[in-house]
Amino acid sequence: MLKIRCLLDLPILEIKSGAQIGEAQEVVLDIEKAAVAGVIVTGANWFSESQGIYFCDIQRIGRDAIMVHDKEVVTSLSDIQQATGVYCSKSLFDKQIYTEAGISLGSLVDILFDEITGEIREYELSDGIVTDLLRGRMIMPMPPAQVVSTDKLIVPETMAKLLHAEM
Repeated sequence: MLKIRCLLDLPILEIKSGAQIGEAQEVVLDIEKAAVAGVIVTGANWFSESQGIYFCDIQRIGRDAIMVHDKEVVTSLSDIQQATGVYCSKSLFDKQIYTEAGISLGSLVDILFDEITGEIREYELSDGIVTDLLRGRMIMPMPPAQVVSTDKLIVPETMAKLLHAEM
């Protein structure tokens, strides 16, 4: 599994020519489908900020680059960005997570996903720098349902029991 933050700022390279298309500026997530929808590309088009690549058009995600067949896969992502349940990853990071019972689980630090299927599997949570140093960060499976507000995520009460230490 990969972390979403690892994708940010990675170069996007064409397999066909080796040319760099741009860099991954943002990752678009479909929370309702629990999947990575695409990647917004910097430098792809000077006139539009919503130019990107659908996840299905990504050939491979490596440690040092995102590989696509050619630059023709760069397209407008405005249709998915306007859909319900779709968020840019940076807008979710650092949100406080609470259960429906009012228990704070920590803040969302990163999102782990399957690099082959794009399926979002887990959330990485922090309960503060001291707790992170003493106990490590916590991992929570992707909640079956959640409410996303401007600064908080509300998840089912059962998610508190599913927290486990990062390995």
